[in-house]
Amino acid sequence: MTTAAARAERGSCCDDPQDAEWGRLPGAEPPLRWWIPAAVAGLAALVLTGVVVLVVRPPGPLDDPTAGAQRDGLLLDGPVLPARVGDVVFGRRPVVVLFDREQPAGPAFERWRATVADDGVDLVVQVGADGDELADRIGMPTPVDGGRPVGYAVIDPSRTVRYATLDPAYPQNAFEVDVITGAVADAGR
Repeated sequence: MTTAAARAERGSCCDDPQDAEWGRLPGAEPPLRWWIPAAVAGLAALVLTGVVVLVVRPPGPLDDPTAGAQRDGLLLDGPVLPARVGDVVFGRRPVVVLFDREQPAGPAFERWRATVADDGVDLVVQVGADGDELADRIGMPTPVDGGRPVGYAVIDPSRTVRYATLDPAYPQNAFEVDVITGAVADAGR
């Protein structure tokens, strides 16, 4: 039997502030060594730092310099576009404008196109300099490398820019565009 437990049975424990056992419950084990919680906290900090270093990548040359503004998913009340910009007509139904530096092709792009256009939205692809005027009117962000944007914008039937973002990996993110066009369609009802 521990000293504190024995003294508790006799009624002489834990009630005198001068007693080394004062403030402890009778029969309680000694507290943890001071270094155990410090070691656990240090180990947790090292593990979390490792996760951040491994998971978070630095911005690439086609990414937005302000990482928090890239693919944030927030619908905007952006600029209202004229009914026609170049050869692109707005105002009939939602329009997704895809900006790229070279003509997209291949099965990944075809899957993206099928997913994006399945909700009855118009899809417009602007490549290189052809999209400069429209990118300026929409307010597309400039990527880290200062070149033309690679990403997309969603314009609602009232010709308001609702979403504009850089997304160099857009073929893998078709579901995001689908969700955004669905939200734009729901907002218009």
